[in-house]
Amino acid sequence: MILRCCVLAIGLVACQCFGGRVEALEFPPWLKTRRPPPPTTASSQQVQLPVYDGRIHAVNEIWLSLTNYGQIGAWRGLEPICCITDPRYDRRELGISWIPSCEYPPRSQNDYLSAMLLDVGGIRSLDTLLTWSWVSHQRLIESSALRSWGAYDPAAHADQEYYAVYDDTSAILDRYSRYDYYENRYYPATELEIHQKSYAWSMPFTKRFILFDFWIKNIGTHTLDECVAGLEVYPGIINDVHWEPFEHPGYSICGLVGETPGVVEGTYDTLNIAWVADQDGDPIEGKFWPVSPTAALGVRILRTPNDAPISYNWWSNLWGARDDDWPLLLEWGPRLRRNPALYGKSAAGPEGRRATYRMLRNGESDYDKLHSLFDYQAEGWYPPPASHGRDMVRQSGSQFILSTGPFGPLLPGDSLPFTLAVIIGKEFHQMPSNFFRNLDPYNPQPFIDNLHFDDLIESARWAGWMFDTPGYDSDGDGYRGRAHLINCIGDRCDSIFYTGDGVPDLRGPGPPYAPEFTLTSGPGYITLRWSGADTELDIDHMSGQRDFEGYRIFSGRFPTDDQFSLLASWDREDFERLAWNPDTKSWQVISYPRSTPEWKWIMRDAGFDPLHYTPGNLAEAYIDTVLDTLRNRRGDITHITPRIRYTSWRAHEYNRGNAYEENGYPVTNLIRRVASRDTIIDGDSLSYGVYETVIDHLNPAVPLYFAISAFDFGDYRVGLNSLESSPSNNFDYAHPIYSAGVVVDSGLQVSVYPNPYRVLYPDAHGRSTTYYREGYEGRGVHEFEEQDRRVWFVNLPEKATIRIFSLDGDLIREIHHPDPFLTKYSSAVGWDLVSRNVQAVTSGIYIWRVDSELGAQTGKLVIIK
Repeated sequence: MILRCCVLAIGLVACQCFGGRVEALEFPPWLKTRRPPPPTTASSQQVQLPVYDGRIHAVNEIWLSLTNYGQIGAWRGLEPICCITDPRYDRRELGISWIPSCEYPPRSQNDYLSAMLLDVGGIRSLDTLLTWSWVSHQRLIESSALRSWGAYDPAAHADQEYYAVYDDTSAILDRYSRYDYYENRYYPATELEIHQKSYAWSMPFTKRFILFDFWIKNIGTHTLDECVAGLEVYPGIINDVHWEPFEHPGYSICGLVGETPGVVEGTYDTLNIAWVADQDGDPIEGKFWPVSPTAALGVRILRTPNDAPISYNWWSNLWGARDDDWPLLLEWGPRLRRNPALYGKSAAGPEGRRATYRMLRNGESDYDKLHSLFDYQAEGWYPPPASHGRDMVRQSGSQFILSTGPFGPLLPGDSLPFTLAVIIGKEFHQMPSNFFRNLDPYNPQPFIDNLHFDDLIESARWAGWMFDTPGYDSDGDGYRGRAHLINCIGDRCDSIFYTGDGVPDLRGPGPPYAPEFTLTSGPGYITLRWSGADTELDIDHMSGQRDFEGYRIFSGRFPTDDQFSLLASWDREDFERLAWNPDTKSWQVISYPRSTPEWKWIMRDAGFDPLHYTPGNLAEAYIDTVLDTLRNRRGDITHITPRIRYTSWRAHEYNRGNAYEENGYPVTNLIRRVASRDTIIDGDSLSYGVYETVIDHLNPAVPLYFAISAFDFGDYRVGLNSLESSPSNNFDYAHPIYSAGVVVDSGLQVSVYPNPYRVLYPDAHGRSTTYYREGYEGRGVHEFEEQDRRVWFVNLPEKATIRIFSLDGDLIREIHHPDPFLTKYSSAVGWDLVSRNVQAVTSGIYIWRVDSELGAQTGKLVIIK
């Protein structure tokens, strides 16, 4: 298999992307005897040169390289023979000198992948066809649902999306990519086209997976039968999962997580997560360090064409000694006896395209690598490895194929979907001594017991939920997916949906819509006003609840989340219900938060008060009877038992309304609900608020960004905490001065500050300082220059002309307001103290004149350098 990987990579880079030129590549010595003969077709045809492009998904906790030719990952370890198109733009934006393949956490250089390759094939006219080399003629297209991104697209679903189209029809790579060394023949093109869309989100529950949605289209003139599709996953070729700067042999373990406990106790889900991890997490001096690769890489298929079956096949490689310059590669992998032993000469990975096709459709789910020395012959498997078995388990590399098929037929012009998720499970290794103390190849269970699959499973489950949201009727046919009933009291039960309706949504739970707001300003103050109509009445996509909880207001000198400071928060007065769990001896949330009137209606008690039942003494808890359910492995209820339950209520969030208590003192909230509006939606009488915030005591010389976020109350059923919209996606810029409209209505006089302008001036402590050092000018620049200086003209109407003269009457500068380079506000514009000849002005007294619809106004300005 090492031969095939390098041959494939050579085909991919035969037309190097660097500079767009076609280069001849020299074969390594061990391939020189197996050069392909000259191609017999298409060699002299005029063909369009391929376009090679690479980008990096870097919006969440996984930095993942991808291409526009069916390759995920950067082939680390085989440069310069095998490489990805250099994603220069992304590396520059991220400030890194290396190309991350699948890096977690970001900037750690902990790499969990060499490359993944998309394989698609089928049977045409009795000939088995397969391709793993694709060609594209257009670059990757980026889009984003975030308004703050330059690639913002209102049609986008994710924070970061990449779209690629590539095909297997071009003749430009015939010399390398179409030749099969094992079968000694050229393969005809499959005449398939792939539309690839990848999605990454930055929300807390989406930070460790990226979705890939492939549409396989037949653009030829013949039907393709018995189709297959899959990913070949190579964690490493020379080194497996490891910290990239640490040059040492990397070894790995791998397996498949099939059935796992479901979201409701007593139920089970089948996720089929193929995973790979470093064999010990690389502890250093007996403990894990930030550079230790303690996570696991996973791949989960979320959608198969025509519900085709899934196959999982892995094989291991072990480098042995040999007399010449190249080591001996030993390979082994599990195989069922019912599957044809025609994958190649080795007993492991497939050799050649026909062998790969057979493996992609064999319907096999291999047992984990840690069980390699177990004898499963009675269950239909071939015997364990005859030699080097212990080394295969403890110190060898791993590769696997996760695939689906057969499916089809794929008629000319038809297309079928294939969707998967690339996942990272954090803290897979948590015990540094586990490998050395517990891994006995003949009894690996003590070692397995100390591996932690929880985060891998959780991320894989959320990947499925983001793809197809449980409980959401996407196509309006009334079906919302499968659900479990819980918390039954009489005939009232809560529902937990654990599958979607089969129609992809690419949308999971999210925070409420951040409200649109208006800003008005005056000297030293800013007023924000907004309505909660869209925010408070919105229904969460996943929970089906109107889950609005509150608002937060931020301000900052830069419109980024890390630069915004919290000014105030306002949230609904509501309470969540908790039940006492005698097994864990703790209180657990069992309800969404509700207001006191809502709880009175739910409890059928007009005098009910949640504050009478706060968590504490069980003797003071609310007591009722509920029905516990016993389920079989399919999740069906088989028995119902009544049980006494102890419950209590607690405030959700801070219950900060217009006024609240803090440390025993009354506080008036900066955010005030000034009015309430009623509406009717689908027969329900609902209300929402109108809000106002006045922020005063501001420095008129310092313009600021203001933002409003909205947050919800989360979802206790799936352990989801409160979600909040990003302030950087809902901000506006304001100057604490009069707006242009007020200036015109009131006929205000133009004002200039700072006047005089001093290059150096004393601060409040008498120390010499500058406007740049105090943050009044040059904000956001790393190295201050002359053109970063500012003298501000304020109280301007929307249009005005400012002219600055010397005392001799010479025109120094003319500014036409609004100037996009000198202002962001309607009633103010800055002068950068640069003359019309692009020279810094000198110290002196200057005359200014402003002409506008209010007439002409003049004044003096002093500059002291």
